[in-house]
Amino acid sequence: MAIKLEHVVPFGRSLGEYQAMFDLTPCDLSKRILGVGDGPSSFNAEMTALGHFVLSIDPLYRFTRQEIKHQFDAVVDGIIAQVSSTPADWAWTYHKSFEDLKINRMAVLQTFLADYVQGKNQK
Repeated sequence: MAIKLEHVVPFGRSLGEYQAMFDLTPCDLSKRILGVGDGPSSFNAEMTALGHFVLSIDPLYRFTRQEIKHQFDAVVDGIIAQVSSTPADWAWTYHKSFEDLKINRMAVLQTFLADYVQGKNQK
């Protein structure tokens, strides 16, 4: 079965979010990391820029930068609307508001896309 991009919500997370979610220590970050299902996360790009090694795998990576960006743009407002309609279902400790969440997801995507082609070509 082929993956259809129109059924994907391409939201990724940053290094800071991963550190908070998984309580990652400097020792953890110094190890070789396999990121599975990272989506358009900036984690790999941020870690690489710091001299660390992360190998990210995700079926999403079969699509082009433009396709991923187009799908993000197509779904972001709807996802934020869904989150904003159920504010009590979310912990607002990292992101302070719906707008903050959207701004963060957009920044993460931009960092991911800037590194995407180069990252795919690295061995």
